[in-house]
Amino acid sequence: MKDININAASGVVRQEKFFPDHEALVYGDRAWTYADLVEDVRTYAKALVANGVKENDRVAYLGLNSANFLIITLAAWWVGAVYEPLNFRLAPLEVEDLVKRSRPKVLIVENGHQEVIEMIPSLDVLRESTALIMVDNDQLAPIQREVPEYFQMLSAFLADGSNVELADPVERHESDLGILMFTSGTTGVPKGVQLSHGNIWWNSVNVDSLVDTRRGDSNLAVAPLFHIGGLNALTIRSIVRGGRTIIRRTFDPRQTLRDIEEYKINQSFLVPAMLGAMQQTDEFEKHDISSLRALICAGAPVPPVLLEQYKTKGVNVQQAWGLTETAPFATYLPAEFTHLKPGSCGIPMPYTEVRIVDPATLQDVETPGETGEMWAKGPNITGGYWENEDATEAAFCDGWFRSGDIGYRDEDGYLFVVDRLKDMIISGGENIYPAEVERALAGFPGLTDVAIVGRPDEQWGEKVIAVISCKPGENPTVEEIREYATAHVARYKLPKEIVVLEAVPRNGAGKLDKVTIRSIASMR
Repeated sequence: MKDININAASGVVRQEKFFPDHEALVYGDRAWTYADLVEDVRTYAKALVANGVKENDRVAYLGLNSANFLIITLAAWWVGAVYEPLNFRLAPLEVEDLVKRSRPKVLIVENGHQEVIEMIPSLDVLRESTALIMVDNDQLAPIQREVPEYFQMLSAFLADGSNVELADPVERHESDLGILMFTSGTTGVPKGVQLSHGNIWWNSVNVDSLVDTRRGDSNLAVAPLFHIGGLNALTIRSIVRGGRTIIRRTFDPRQTLRDIEEYKINQSFLVPAMLGAMQQTDEFEKHDISSLRALICAGAPVPPVLLEQYKTKGVNVQQAWGLTETAPFATYLPAEFTHLKPGSCGIPMPYTEVRIVDPATLQDVETPGETGEMWAKGPNITGGYWENEDATEAAFCDGWFRSGDIGYRDEDGYLFVVDRLKDMIISGGENIYPAEVERALAGFPGLTDVAIVGRPDEQWGEKVIAVISCKPGENPTVEEIREYATAHVARYKLPKEIVVLEAVPRNGAGKLDKVTIRSIASMR
């Protein structure tokens, strides 16, 4: 397939040719037709060329969800560059590390993140190799502070390309690098996941083959676009396929419910914490969200109680499993099995294989219900990590990607994720998977979020700690927590202590930040 052009920018140009007046994006108070979108992408691509961006150069972006985010993605691909979205929650030293390692030719920054760049210790060195561009054309990301002269305004940057003659989008093939996306780093130093245009394209083929998404659907992009789930689960495919994408800068549970009803949203990628937050608002019962035909949820298993709550709204939450490295889906549970196999992450995607392997012996686990590490193989899976041969070698075995997730197959062949291998707690010689206990506590009255971690203990090796947040006025005791969970999990898995916080820490991808949570639990 190496001779087939699979550049998403070319796909958008094709949509513009045949359906120029169809809506492509909605952001703030503006809507883009496909004609508008291609015009803007072409303008941005010309500016990249004028500023010396060539094939395989990195184009980085630091900011919230926006139309600019997606336009710059497509512009980078138009010229054959690699798009590098940065986590907008990173601290200055973390951003410094990533840009040192990736060496972007251009770094485009929203004004709300200007201070992060200003505080980078090696800023002078960065400026020698990277053009720093400040967004000044987004009403939802206004300039609110004086901008240093070493930033070029985006409007001036775009004007640089006014006289550039631009050809059609560069052909990109299966092995050409498209995205450099650094992992969240909650278990260590972030690794740069290299996602090729083939990885991006094959995820789309997998989704089209199994998920009920349709050309012309309305897609809601509210999960962070710097995360592979927000960007490539549905959004890139929606734009290439002729859909309409509504972009929200950040997630607000009430606004999300309103958007689904107002725009008749058909598809969206969300994480369980978002579903829970929406259900807990006083507007959940008010809004009609039954247009959601393809609501894909990943990042963690969805508690069965939440599945039932969305069922009452006429919505089947469709669970999936994957990582940044799988671009993002390796498995998917079709809508008709949402309530027949609650908690399952489904079956392997059509063009992806999944094995359950004993991490100690590296032998396949054949017995239904017996856990092992989930391995995956397929054309949607990364070829390795950016300039990190050791990490790449450790992550692959005979062509199979070792996910670090623990799971099992049931007697019907459906897959279930238990937890991260690194998060497992060993207490009294027993293996305890925090995610299992977290799901058991998800329905506790008044609880808004929960994380289970281990704390070193002389008697037990590790002690199970529940870190929770609650609705105002709720203050449960550990005895009440334990009594509730007893019906769901074995007693040795129950938390021995609780830590109550205003909010349980999560990272930019919506996942529990276990490093921070363990640190908090260890100090209580």
